[in-house]
Amino acid sequence: MLGQTVEEYAEYAGFDPRTGYACQLAVGEACENIIIHGYGGESEGPITLTVTAETGDLSIKLCDSAPPFNPAQKPADREFDLDDPPVGGLGLVIIHKVMDSVRYTRTSTQNCLYLNKRITASLLNSHAS
Repeated sequence: MLGQTVEEYAEYAGFDPRTGYACQLAVGEACENIIIHGYGGESEGPITLTVTAETGDLSIKLCDSAPPFNPAQKPADREFDLDDPPVGGLGLVIIHKVMDSVRYTRTSTQNCLYLNKRITASLLNSHAS
């Protein structure tokens, strides 16, 4: 459901299917990290998704009530074999590679992760052709 929502908004923003899928992947990785690391593998904790889009711009906000964790700090580059990548441990790397900006805030009870993807007008025009 979350992936489909992100896909629809990415399409509305004018992104090609590959870029839309990359945004879905980033959201999926972020949600998996929230569930596994934030909620300890329990899927009972809430995750709120807010997506906004306009031509060339996709903004995503994910909020949860898990313990504080800042995924906006860019992880160190990791070397791995593309033919046999490791299982796990690449979620933050993927998020930071795919999205143009990654920002985090913490209130007294919530983590909020802000992801943004932009596409230039020239690329938008080439996708429309």
